[in-house]
Amino acid sequence: MQTPPLAVNPHRQARRLAAFAAPLVIASAWLGATIPATAQAQSFPANPIRLIIPFPPGGATDVIGRQLGLEMSKRLNQPVVVENRPGAAGIVGIKAASLAAADGYTIALCTPNTAAGDPALEKMSYNPATDLTAIAPVAAIPYVVFVNPGFPANTLQDLIAEAKRQPGKINFASSGTGGPPHLASELLKSRAAIDILHIPYKGAVPAVNDVVGGQIQMMTGDVNTALPFIQSGRLKALAVTGRERIPLLPSVPTVAESGLAGFEAEGWFGVFGPAKLPADITALLARMIAESVRDPEFIRRMEALGGRPMAMDRGQFDQYLAAERRTRATLIRDNKIVLDN
Repeated sequence: MQTPPLAVNPHRQARRLAAFAAPLVIASAWLGATIPATAQAQSFPANPIRLIIPFPPGGATDVIGRQLGLEMSKRLNQPVVVENRPGAAGIVGIKAASLAAADGYTIALCTPNTAAGDPALEKMSYNPATDLTAIAPVAAIPYVVFVNPGFPANTLQDLIAEAKRQPGKINFASSGTGGPPHLASELLKSRAAIDILHIPYKGAVPAVNDVVGGQIQMMTGDVNTALPFIQSGRLKALAVTGRERIPLLPSVPTVAESGLAGFEAEGWFGVFGPAKLPADITALLARMIAESVRDPEFIRRMEALGGRPMAMDRGQFDQYLAAERRTRATLIRDNKIVLDN
């Protein structure tokens, strides 16, 4: 005799089906949340990328940004289009980048004052620490400490000794209050324990011209602006502020070599995006930037500017940024610097 089928309890069957289906629903939800992001990273970039340069064409930031964009375009198979958006010492352009969609299609080339500033001290319209995503470093360019040829100093130690002999009597120029060259001078002033007077200018060229003319005794400034005057003997180079000597001025020692051990102050450049940039897109851009700055042509262009590519992973770059922010805030606060922004 055939065994009759067991009676099925419909309520028990529903509970069993629900228990079986629950993991599938959770797995489907998880996949639904992750697949779009993965698909986005795999297809990125599908369109041209905009690289904001927050300064006018022709300066070092513009030259570096355009060369970087060219190298990145080769590797991403999409154009990297440079857009100059100057204003307020770079704040205007980086503010625009911070407000862009966090999809990797708008990035910006930042400098110390735009990426390491303290909003409470510097009247910034965004917070670099929370409104930007640090992607990768690009390059660093040291400054050169130089004096008028008539000034009685042939070495940095001579300059320090003269400043201590005449406290408050020696003037130093800068290309603008709160800019990286100005703060490099303030760091030198602090480390050497000397009393020298800051005279700000609207740009590097008029500042250098007045040091050449003897109206100002000294300056810590851009290598390329000062180089023709140094080569012609109308300025004396005493030291460079980076970690090592530079090919453009091979006989000029570093500040550290000149007696201030550990001294380092450079103008640096890094690529940032809006806050909450997806981690996979950030990693892809960082890898493309790292490959770009190792390209021989990029290295050649940096050496022509007196600079060098920066090689750091994300963790190292984050630590570098944190140290830069601390140093900058301390110098501005301790020296009661009122910024021009």
